[in-house]
Parts: sequence; C-alpha cells; structure tokens
Amino acid sequence: MSKVGFIGVGTMGCPMAVNIVSKGHELNFYDPYVQDENKNKLISLGANYCSSIKDLLEERDFVITMLPNGNNVKEVCLNDEGLLKQPKKDYIFIDMSTILPADSIQINAEFKKHGIEMFDAPVARLVNNAIDGTLLILVGGTKDNFETIKPLLETMGSDVIYCGESGAGSKMKIINNYMSIVSNIVTAETLSLVKKSGIDLKLAVELLTTTAAGKGHLNVSYPIKVLNNDVSPGFKNTLALKDLKLALEQGSLDGIDLNTGKSALKIYEEADKTKYKDLDWTSMFNFIKEKNNLG
Repeated sequence: MSKVGFIGVGTMGCPMAVNIVSKGHELNFYDPYVQDENKNKLISLGANYCSSIKDLLEERDFVITMLPNGNNVKEVCLNDEGLLKQPKKDYIFIDMSTILPADSIQINAEFKKHGIEMFDAPVARLVNNAIDGTLLILVGGTKDNFETIKPLLETMGSDVIYCGESGAGSKMKIINNYMSIVSNIVTAETLSLVKKSGIDLKLAVELLTTTAAGKGHLNVSYPIKVLNNDVSPGFKNTLALKDLKLALEQGSLDGIDLNTGKSALKIYEEADKTKYKDLDWTSMFNFIKEKNNLG
C-alpha cells in the first residue's frame, strides 16, 4: 500500500482518485475548488481532505497532480505555498495533466534541483474510462524508475506506456490529440456531405468503416506502404488530388464549406508539382518531412 497525495479532483481527477483509494492506497487530496459531491465521495471511501499542500504532503510516497493547464501545474509546484517550497522532498511527483511538453520539461528541471523524481503521465480516453480504471496513461521520465510508479498508475489505467525521457509523455499526448481532434472535423465535414447528398447515413457509416476513410491510414495504408519504405504507386497523389477536387466541388454545389479539405488541397497541389505527383498517396508523409527538413 502506498501513501498518495492527489491534487485536482475534478471531472477526471475525482474518479482517478477514487480508483486509487478503492484499490487499497492511503490517499490525501487537496483542491480548493473541489465540488462537495466529489469531496464527500472521496471522504466516504476513506480519503483524507487537506486544506493545504503542506498538509497533503505529510508522509506521502507519491504526489499526483491532475489540473486544467500548465499555469495551474506551475502554480501548485512553484508558488510560495507550492510543492517545492515545502520541507518534505522524499516523494515521487507525477503530473497527469495535459500541458505543453516544454512546461513539463521546465517543471521537471525544477524538481530535479531539489532531488525529487518527476514523471509526466497525461491520460487519454474519456471520463467513463477514468471511472472504470481503463485510461491510457503516457509516461515520460527516467526509465529506471518507471517500474516504481507503474503499479500506482495501473490503479487508474489499463494501458500504461513508457514513452521516453522527461516530456515524452506530454509530447505523445499532444500528438495523439492533434490527430484525433483534426480528424474529428474531417469526420464531421464528411458526414455533413453525406447528409446533404441524400445518402443514407447508416449506409454511409457502414461503408466508410470498411475503407481507409474509416479504418484510418495508420491501420490500413501506411504500415504496408510508406512505413515499409514502399511508395510505388498504388493510389497516386495526382489521383488523390483529382478526387479531392471533385469532393470540394460537390461540397460547393451542396453549399457545404469543407475547410479541412481546402487546407489539404493546398498541400496536394504543392506536391503535384514535384516528384511526389506520381508516387503513392502515403508518400505525403515523406513530402511533409521534406518540407520540414526532417530527413
């Protein structure tokens, strides 16, 4: 059984803290903005509410933060009443907030000055996963000590993945979110096009989930082509450009503003003036790398 301090028991933090205490760990928690419902639920399970960070730290082996943004994490860690201003230094700090990786690295450097081990371990998935303990947890920090924190993290997540040194967990979370958030708009625009076109929505969804459109390029095309060092034309970029133009023209006729498609069009048109024109559409990965001098 570990002695854990938890800061930030909001929508995600509360069920995460519930899982920690429900699985036998001793929990102190602190949140000046805590809702009574969350506070009472944790207390009823045996957790101890603390009115200050100093009180929270008493006899703790681990301290976890789950806060809205990087400024909140910096405040809790670095301000006059924060973690690093307290005399206790013999604990491991785990920030599970989703913040800028540069902030994670900066905060880690400050903890290191005080001899305190820090990990960035942001979570992915949804509130229901926080409730049932099936979060995806992406960890950055010292690999040698990853196994020390893994059992605690496994009380909150079914998949705990070591991503690399300090900041790597935050970087992987941002990467994941970028793809899913941008894809969300493509999906919304696509289904709007379906609706306006008069195609049955259920039929369209069933069909789209059988192709790269719904299965996703990381599941279908990239592993067998560009990630396998094969960009020989299966579906040429010039054909992708032609078909994208058709989709945008249809959207225009239907009065639908397909903004993500328009952004993609500029990139395909640029590639169409290069050697990538007649290469496989997955070669756009190489094109983007080349544009950004990534080798």
